[in-house]
Amino acid sequence: MRKGGGAVGAIHRVLSSKNYLAAFFVIAVLSFLGYSYLLSSSSLNLSIPKVAFGLNIYSLIVSALISVLLALSIVMNAFAFLNGTKPNVKAGFGAVIVAIIPGSLCCTSVVPAILAAFGASTTTIINVTGALQGPFATYETLFIAASMGLLLISILLVSRNITRCCAVKK
Repeated sequence: MRKGGGAVGAIHRVLSSKNYLAAFFVIAVLSFLGYSYLLSSSSLNLSIPKVAFGLNIYSLIVSALISVLLALSIVMNAFAFLNGTKPNVKAGFGAVIVAIIPGSLCCTSVVPAILAAFGASTTTIINVTGALQGPFATYETLFIAASMGLLLISILLVSRNITRCCAVKK
């Protein structure tokens, strides 16, 4: 393998630009705030300003990892698109959806609101909501692992495209 090639070389190439580095940090911070709010606010009943002080270590680590991977995936796909190579948005988009599912569908009012929008009665909403939300809470760790895996795949695939297209130099 040549020096500076592969995923690390592509990441270095993208983040060596001040514009992409700034975009990376903005996206990472905003997604951290949003994701950490989704991940823990519903179960801890926290408001956005209190999120950073009320997270447990698991929530902090998961929110930070997903935020960094998501920001890197978005910035690298933007770089690929703007430099005429093929971006890989499918895996990144899938990862975002998989990452949001447990936080937004478990222990929130989203499922009852959807049921109400489709005309379900109050009794039905009360009886069905727990059964629908339960699997998302039970398998939250699997959803998060799948999200991280899809984000890593997205980064690796777009790195290959950037490495092939652009001269990746150290």
